[in-house]
Amino acid sequence: MLVQPRSNIASFGPFQLDLKAGELHHHERSVRLQEQPFQLLKMLLEHPGEVVTRDEIRRTLWPNDTIVEFDRSINAAIKKLRLALRDSAEEPSYVETVARRGYRLIVPVEREATQQSAITSTEEKEQLSSPILGSRTLIRTVAAVLVAAAAVLLVVRFRSPRLPEQKRSIVERQLTANPPENNIGPAAISRDGKYLAYADSLSTNLYLLAIDSGEIREMPLPGHNQPWDWFPDGNHLLTSGAGFDLWKVSALDSSLRQLWRSPAGDVAVSPDGSHIAFVKWPRHEVWLMGADGEEPHQILASDADVLSGLAWSPSGQRLAFIRRRGVLAKHEAAIETCDLTGGARTVLLSDPHLWGPTGMSGISWLPDGRIVYSIYSGDRESNLWALRADPSTGKPTGDSTRLAGWRNFEAVSPQASADGKRLIATRQHTETGIYIGDLASGKKVFSPHRFTQDDWWNHVTDWTKDSKAILFHSKRNGKWAIFKQKIDGKTPETLIAGTENYFRPKLSAQGVLLYSATASPDRWDPRDTTVRLMSTPEQGGARTTLLQGRYEYACGSAPSSSCVVAEFKDGHLIFSHLDPSKGRGEEIARIDGYHSEVDLQEAQWDLSPDGARIAIVGERKGEIRILNLGDRRITVLPVRDWRWSSLALIGWAADGKSWFALAGADGSSDALLSIDANGNPRVLHETDDQLLTIVPSPDGKRLAFTKRGGVGDVMLLENF
Repeated sequence: MLVQPRSNIASFGPFQLDLKAGELHHHERSVRLQEQPFQLLKMLLEHPGEVVTRDEIRRTLWPNDTIVEFDRSINAAIKKLRLALRDSAEEPSYVETVARRGYRLIVPVEREATQQSAITSTEEKEQLSSPILGSRTLIRTVAAVLVAAAAVLLVVRFRSPRLPEQKRSIVERQLTANPPENNIGPAAISRDGKYLAYADSLSTNLYLLAIDSGEIREMPLPGHNQPWDWFPDGNHLLTSGAGFDLWKVSALDSSLRQLWRSPAGDVAVSPDGSHIAFVKWPRHEVWLMGADGEEPHQILASDADVLSGLAWSPSGQRLAFIRRRGVLAKHEAAIETCDLTGGARTVLLSDPHLWGPTGMSGISWLPDGRIVYSIYSGDRESNLWALRADPSTGKPTGDSTRLAGWRNFEAVSPQASADGKRLIATRQHTETGIYIGDLASGKKVFSPHRFTQDDWWNHVTDWTKDSKAILFHSKRNGKWAIFKQKIDGKTPETLIAGTENYFRPKLSAQGVLLYSATASPDRWDPRDTTVRLMSTPEQGGARTTLLQGRYEYACGSAPSSSCVVAEFKDGHLIFSHLDPSKGRGEEIARIDGYHSEVDLQEAQWDLSPDGARIAIVGERKGEIRILNLGDRRITVLPVRDWRWSSLALIGWAADGKSWFALAGADGSSDALLSIDANGNPRVLHETDDQLLTIVPSPDGKRLAFTKRGGVGDVMLLENF
């Protein structure tokens, strides 16, 4: 009699499908799955990595039925399956759509085999059919059972019982619950896993939370400090001050000692507490120094645009970090490791989704060798993943597995206790809204209010020429569309929407609406060749394609003013005349040596109301470059009383003699400035959130801007 294996359980990622019971489990929790999605998942699991065609699905799920609209039925089953798996069609983690063919499972599948007796020979079947031989077989079977039972009794008699090992379910607990107006800042878990240190946006104090009891103690400090890590003694924290310098703070008496005087970030204390690794800003170099700040020295000078997320290996002999090159629309991102001299570098994982719209998350290297990191799966969603690495070499030793995540939230900044049993991460939700404020004269304060009350990623880009309504793009129903909303209105009017993405509306003085369009699901996809610069009459009508490619554009508001188009190419910012009906005209000028983030290009320059001059900002300098379109000369206007680090988001005021701009700061709030013709700045508004656009109204009475901010809380994970 032969024994054959039978695989009833199919495991993929954090899911297990019981083929016999017809049940889907996620971390030991049952997931509701109807019959058709179950059969569809079963088909995909039987052919991992292979395309299961829509015709095969139809024949399997509806073999005897004539379904006129079986495409719709398959789509419904796929939708239900993705909902059960928390998957996305645009950024799939499990089920990938293969255009015009079918679907494919893109994760490995493991089978858990059990043993089942199978009688395979004809002779044995005949024996069981014979009463005499069958009785002999029964006697032998009973005897074998009695012997086995006796053996079990002996084992139980002389050995202590052993409980069967059960697979643990991940445990999640929310540790903080601050309101949106007082958002949680950086947080750090103590090495023993008992305390959480965190900061918020409204206080200069640090807070110490006893995780098990829930008690909170405030640590009064003279300036704003953000916790990065704990020292192994459990009595000291490593923090950064207002200027991103580094301090050692006593958790007992709140005393401080400065360790490093220059801007630094992504700081981590070694497992034994003898060294501190950090990224020196703004050049993004990895440095190493002693626990008291002694002997600081550079170990890695990277050619990357950004280095972030430093983490020590469990042995303390290597460092892991995230390296990013390029801009949002076209970039590379990877987790790398190096030894303590910056050598023996290895690439653990290369994935552009390590970097998302809100930047990159930190990483954590657990005692069991797993490196925990965050992967973006959508515009506003990322999940925690883990990949095991050899602590001595930094080379991967397994496959990536998903740990945790929350729908429509980012899971960022993981950090673990020394024993690896407790992991914290920030559950963050990003909100983008449009704000409008009156530009009061005299001593009245500029007090902007939120104009769009919803959270559909609204971006204001222009005003109507009568200054009574704004134009903006917004992502609703999964697509970017263009809207207009009156200042005293409650709901927007749809101007352009459809099967494609439409964004960045700009209105010419002659009433022609300029905008961008793309057929790609992701308007930032660097491989997208469908982006077009379009135009149409403001009141609707025929649409015209002016240019193919990625361009920025602006129009003056004066009745006789023209439009200008710009592109960033080979280190040049190239300006050309633009006819809203005919397309690009004569080239105006090329600005050399210009470095640009694609998603900020429109914020780096603006056309004057009369269409005669272009104001340009962007470098880490306090100056405005003004390009005269008549003689093509550039003049430089320094901003007086300069105390910030960068200038961006330029917008001409209605008088054509002054500007509005964003002054970026290292270690403190950014400032929305009004700058007069002599370069004198006046702070209108300070914010810790990110400003994306600044748009003054043509009548000079109002200023609209787009602001993006994060609302987050710290989560505790166990049994991961």
